[in-house]
Amino acid sequence: MDRVDIYLEIVLGQPLLLLPVVVLIGIYAVVPKEKKLFLALVVLVPWITIARCQGLGEIAAAAKLSCGGAYLLIALASLAHPGQKRSTPIVLWIYPAMAFIWIFMIWSTEDATVGVVLRIQWLLVTLASIFLVKTIVVYEDFLRIINALTIGCFVALLIPLSALLMDPAGAFARGIGRFEPHGANPNQIGMLFALSAPLIGLAMMVWKRNSLRPVLIGLLSLSIGMALLTASRMTALSIIFATLPIILVLTKRPMITVLGLIIVAAVLTTLLSMVESVSLDRLGSLESGRTEIWSVYAKEDFIRRPLFGLLGTSGESYFASHAVGQHPHSAWFSMMYQGGLILLLPMMAMVAYSTVASYGVWKNRYYLGGNPLVYSVMFMLLMAMYLQGFFNQVVYYPTYTWSFIHVVLAGLFISVWIDIQSGGTDTALPSMFDYVEEDLEEEEFQDFSKLRDSL
Repeated sequence: MDRVDIYLEIVLGQPLLLLPVVVLIGIYAVVPKEKKLFLALVVLVPWITIARCQGLGEIAAAAKLSCGGAYLLIALASLAHPGQKRSTPIVLWIYPAMAFIWIFMIWSTEDATVGVVLRIQWLLVTLASIFLVKTIVVYEDFLRIINALTIGCFVALLIPLSALLMDPAGAFARGIGRFEPHGANPNQIGMLFALSAPLIGLAMMVWKRNSLRPVLIGLLSLSIGMALLTASRMTALSIIFATLPIILVLTKRPMITVLGLIIVAAVLTTLLSMVESVSLDRLGSLESGRTEIWSVYAKEDFIRRPLFGLLGTSGESYFASHAVGQHPHSAWFSMMYQGGLILLLPMMAMVAYSTVASYGVWKNRYYLGGNPLVYSVMFMLLMAMYLQGFFNQVVYYPTYTWSFIHVVLAGLFISVWIDIQSGGTDTALPSMFDYVEEDLEEEEFQDFSKLRDSL
């Protein structure tokens, strides 16, 4: 029985497990409408993280099955959020349209109940993302969303950290030398660290309260340290990709760099001393069985069902081909398996378009409102997501904050790029504050203390 099926049975048998969710919704209901969106975004990250930690038992089950509710709260908060709204390009509706079609592609599979639940949750992800993008009219709106997710990462990092502090041996219970806090899969929990590192690193650079900098460096060190403990190569590569703009900036700030290296070294030494052995040698190996898995999928499934995937089939699994026995280990191969070219081509078109759009926005970052470093980090974060998609299907899975932010960033970059092409950079994403630097080449190396602190 699939784990999600087990979760369904647990929650349906013990509906009181959803009581914390009901309480949270009650709190959300009494919060002023201008604060609802910020609260919903903060809560999202730890909520999704708990869902990944199967060792938490019934709590994780309730969190996993109710994560669609988290996206629904974000959608409702976005619609109710006061102020102007950004117009939505028609092309963005491809995301929910294909999400809706995806449901019927896997309707006849043997584990359709689980598949349909996940695909409906993905539909909610796409709708919540589009409605959230509509609230981003000025740079400060964008920064508010980034800050809310960053604070959510602060809280979420406490969950894997608690496993390491309470029971270091238990966090490596399966004896494979990889960090599995509260029973979470190393590759899956790694996405929390891959998201936290660039967001916390960005906060370290742009938040104006210098007194917070040592704390932020410490949290960044924890993210990187726990990412290394997972021995996940894609997590490590995603962190390098997404934090590259920050690393380049730090080369111009020797004092912060030295302080950061000291804190990072101390945190990493402490973390490594808490465990007996870690499979760090795995990070230096390129060995993987993915190419063999992809080859079997291409020969056994794609050739037989190239256009419609699992549509109308019987006896097939939503998660993996019976001929292979493993899931495809790639977002693109997973789409091809489940929906064929009918699903894959429109989604790949959105990948291509959002890549071109994000690059166009990044090229114009000095002429948009706010700090150019924010655009650089968000651009590289989106590229890291697409790179990671080649080797894992997380980027289109609803039970990860990583996948939600992917659609938000893609949607925002497409919207801003269309505005740049039609009306120039002055109105595409302006700032509420004057933003003037004498030397644009040094712009990314400044502290920008004039920006509004949206914390």
